[in-house]
Amino acid sequence: MHIDLNELIWAIINFLVLLALLYKFLWNPILNTLDKRSEEIKSNLSSAEALKKQAEEMLEEYKKKIADAKSEAQAIINQANKAAEENRNKIISQAHEEAARIIEKAREEIRREKEQALKEVRDEIATLAVMAAGKVLEKSITKEDHEKLVREFLAEVGEIQ
Repeated sequence: MHIDLNELIWAIINFLVLLALLYKFLWNPILNTLDKRSEEIKSNLSSAEALKKQAEEMLEEYKKKIADAKSEAQAIINQANKAAEENRNKIISQAHEEAARIIEKAREEIRREKEQALKEVRDEIATLAVMAAGKVLEKSITKEDHEKLVREFLAEVGEIQ
């Protein structure tokens, strides 16, 4: 194998020219494209990081809103329970008051009826006593005498009780 020095020099020159042309027309555009792609990736990463941070903030905000809503719902439930308990107590109190009024009214009615019955019994006893006294005396009693005797008897019976 024989190496021709002239061919070797021309091959080296061709190779160097090819390298220079590739460097000028291919290497710089490739580097520029790679730099642009690198910048785009960095930009996308920073955008993604910002979006991730924003999403985490929104998640925390939603968690807080949910906790607030639960707290508010519990407060509403507690308030409704308290209002229901107050209403129940009020209704029970009103029922007791109404029952006491009804009992008092019934007692008053019983007292009046008792007084009325006692009055009627007194009148009847007085009439019977006067009639008995009239028979005993065997005299005729006038209406005025009868009423006078009834009043006197009722006064005496009233004093006894």
